[in-house]
Amino acid sequence: MKKRSFLCPVDWATVSYLVVLSLIILLFRHNQPNWLYYLIFNFSVITLIFLIAKYLSFSSGIARFFRLWYPVFLFTFLYEETRYLIHLIFPRFYDYWINNLELTILGVYPTVFLEKLSHPILNEYFLMAYFSYYLLLPIAGIFLYSGGKIKEFNSMVFASAVAFYISYLGFIFCPVEGPRYALSHLHQIPIQGFIFVPLAQWIVKTGGLHGGCMPSSHVAVAWVVFIFTYKYERKLFHFLGPLIICLFAGTVWGRFHYLSDVIAGILVGMISITFVNKIEPDWKDGNKSVFESKDFSLDLVKYK
Repeated sequence: MKKRSFLCPVDWATVSYLVVLSLIILLFRHNQPNWLYYLIFNFSVITLIFLIAKYLSFSSGIARFFRLWYPVFLFTFLYEETRYLIHLIFPRFYDYWINNLELTILGVYPTVFLEKLSHPILNEYFLMAYFSYYLLLPIAGIFLYSGGKIKEFNSMVFASAVAFYISYLGFIFCPVEGPRYALSHLHQIPIQGFIFVPLAQWIVKTGGLHGGCMPSSHVAVAWVVFIFTYKYERKLFHFLGPLIICLFAGTVWGRFHYLSDVIAGILVGMISITFVNKIEPDWKDGNKSVFESKDFSLDLVKYK
């Protein structure tokens, strides 16, 4: 009997990301006075992951729930860490690259063009769709998990992790602050609304990452949810699918992202799903232990 691995693909993805990020921090530590704290944080998280994997992999009940769901909670903390690393490598923003590209191809700045269509009702709708991002992964996860589709749930979380980590590294290697900052002098009409407009603007102002635009992690993860609900939760997809499409538009409508960020986000989502589809079969062939559904139960299948 081969030795079981307690780590599953999303564990390895997270550990790999943290190791790569730590190496980047170490290499460019002269640009971050508090670099040691981030290394300590990263390796503390790695240690926690190994402990969770070792002691909760074959548990049940609440412990098993935490074992499977912990990456979803961790994404926010890793996102927050990136806030302080935006200028780790490059000291300035590179919005002018994107603006020159879009102006050359389109002949207009998309956010400036869209303000001509601004109306409180449309603003509310598109920013409601934008706000829905914060619920997409939890809702899709609950449907898959409660339906006993544990393998599909794990795959979605794995793909989301890959999409997030590619995006986080993208923020560092290509700092972009977005049109609400770089093109503020060209926007003549404020975006007005009643509920979701001020709510979305408040969330971005208080929790958004200044410089975390390229690629759009919102779009990348939303694309992952779009594909997984289409494949495995078709009824839910009929509700979330149109909302996700409007979310893509809402990121530009609300001046949070460039059109280029959206396209890059979709590409990151596609790459993440392709990567997962490639890695997971090889992982199973290597006789690793994974969580799967069995007769629509939440039992753990242990590979012999």
